[in-house]
Amino acid sequence: MSGMVVDPQSKEGLSPRDVQRTGRGRALITGGWTLRVAGIVVGLGGTGWFRAGFRDGRLPAGLHQPWWWLGELGAVVAAVLGLWVLGVGRRLVVRGKQHTTPTIDSFDRVLETRYVLYLRPFYNDPILAEQPLDISGGSGLGDGVYFTSGLTHEEALTRRFRRFGRVVAVGRPNEPLPLPGASRGYLPDDDQWKSAVSRLIRHAHVVLLTAGDGPGTVWEFTEALRILPPERLVLLVYGTPDDYDSFRRALGEYYASRSSEEPGAPDSGRWPALPALPDFPPPARPRRPWWEVVVNGGRSRLRWDFVLKGVVVFDPDWRASFVRFDPTAVRLPSVLTLNRLVRRRLRPTMDRLAALPPRG
Repeated sequence: MSGMVVDPQSKEGLSPRDVQRTGRGRALITGGWTLRVAGIVVGLGGTGWFRAGFRDGRLPAGLHQPWWWLGELGAVVAAVLGLWVLGVGRRLVVRGKQHTTPTIDSFDRVLETRYVLYLRPFYNDPILAEQPLDISGGSGLGDGVYFTSGLTHEEALTRRFRRFGRVVAVGRPNEPLPLPGASRGYLPDDDQWKSAVSRLIRHAHVVLLTAGDGPGTVWEFTEALRILPPERLVLLVYGTPDDYDSFRRALGEYYASRSSEEPGAPDSGRWPALPALPDFPPPARPRRPWWEVVVNGGRSRLRWDFVLKGVVVFDPDWRASFVRFDPTAVRLPSVLTLNRLVRRRLRPTMDRLAALPPRG
């Protein structure tokens, strides 16, 4: 297998390092946070004033007084303006992070460290680059909207797994700026990337692989099957059950083709059997009692789901288990109860990953 060093001339134009401006990024982050705070203050002030107009006996007398209508209209304008300023601030912070996020000059240096390799289909990047529009549990209305997380979905993912090492990824060739989250390095968009990614998989402490039916993703899974101890692989499941089934079908077809044409594991030359990936688990409680619907503010909120639906993990014999983050398992969904659900469901996996010995 060839080394990872790539001719610098062949990397020209792949990395966005030359267009990153650290000073501009810091200014954008500072300005974005300033706007976020201002948006929260103005928005909460507006919603508070609007509610106050309906208290203290102001109705129905207030309905016949122009100042009451003007006050309520001003409160609505302040709330909407606050939301707009908050949204602008959130986007500016993300843009600033794109300018300040360090990129990887050489993956050869990464191989000498303990790292977590994050692999995904590039078409998934826009989804993971978004910030949540509501707090966990779907409380998108009311004051809770002002306290949504400012982290992108990828940042939240990398923060969860960074205890096992620096989270690194291969950046999309010719992307304008790196996305916040994993540290990105860049490889040519040709067959050279496979030998480079193979070495990264072989030496990673943990590999996070997003399920997808693209040819690059199914190659990465089969390569992990060929050279990686199974307990070091974590399959990330986003999207719908149909998306997951599409990945399973594409993987089965590609594995049948590749395993018949290429040698398998380096030590034996044989391919491990393709693991039987479990079905996408259905909701634990698809129907809710009426009192839960009332207490939780309607059925639409109870249909809320995580962006990351769950993970598939493997034992040393490649037996797979689907760890589903199922919000229907929580009777009163909130930020605290749903975060506790994810931590509880992930704890056995995180404990096993923490007990893994360092790679040789």
